[in-house]
This record gives sequence, C-alpha cells and structure tokens, in this order.
Amino acid sequence: MSDILTGIVKGLSGFMPQDDPDVKIFNAQTEIKELAEKIEKVYARLGRHVYESGGSESYPEVKAELDLLTVNRRTAEHRLQEAKEEKAARERTAAEEQARRETQEATLSCPNCGAYNPLETNFCQECGTKLSTPAAVNKRFCSDCGAEISEGSRFCGACGTKVME
Repeated sequence: MSDILTGIVKGLSGFMPQDDPDVKIFNAQTEIKELAEKIEKVYARLGRHVYESGGSESYPEVKAELDLLTVNRRTAEHRLQEAKEEKAARERTAAEEQARRETQEATLSCPNCGAYNPLETNFCQECGTKLSTPAAVNKRFCSDCGAEISEGSRFCGACGTKVME
C-alpha cells in the first residue's frame, strides 16, 4: 500500500516547485529507496546463481535455512488451500440451507407425516391428511381500495368499506 501512496505522491511532486527543500528531500528519499530495492534484487539474483552453481555445498547453513523456508512455504500453501476448500464448503452448505428454507417456505408441512406439499394443495400428497392453509394465503384485502384487512375486522381500516365474509 505504501508503494501506491509513494507513487501517487511522487507523481504529484512533479507539480510542486522543484526548488522546495521538502520536494528535494522527498525526491532524494524516493530515489534512495528505489536504488536499495534494485540492489536487493541484484543480490537475490547473485545469491540464486551462486547457490545453483554449487554454492549450497559451500554454505550449508544457508542451504539448511533455505530448505526450512521452502518447507514452511509449502505448509503455508497447504493451509491456504485447505482454508479455501473450507470456505467453498461452507458457502455450498449455506446455499443448500437457503434453498431448503426457500423450498419449505413455499410448501406446507403435513401435521401428520411431516411431508412438504405445494401451497395450493388441500390434502397431503403422502398420507391424505387435510392441510390447513398458511396465514399468508388467508389474508384478505379490501375490494374497494385494496388495503389488507385485519383478521376479524368487518370494515376496511383504510376506506371504511364493509368487508364481505
């Protein structure tokens, strides 16, 4: 993140007066940082070249450290893969549970056998028990204004129209 911010500030420093001491200091610090990063990359390439051309025998402690880091990296990669698989499994389980809940909400459960039946079903398709319709199906609406009528009301609360039973 600091590289992004440094790049933005570096770009903006081109619009600032170049004779300003703060701009000079920032530009010099940025150049030093960039050169240090380039030097580290060259050292890394040099170390890899020496290691690959027989340096591992000359520097056994470095080889042991590199081997340990490689094992630790593979272990971390394995944990990452396991975490990704666990996340995917949890997401699948959550999706399946949501689908199951949606299916149950769109069906009636038989009080006798527990089977799920479509909402418009009057009798259980498994055992034939009479099913009661859910409250959502039993809602009443005013024939005049369309407002929902409270259970037990004889007149519409919105417009006062007498409700047909």
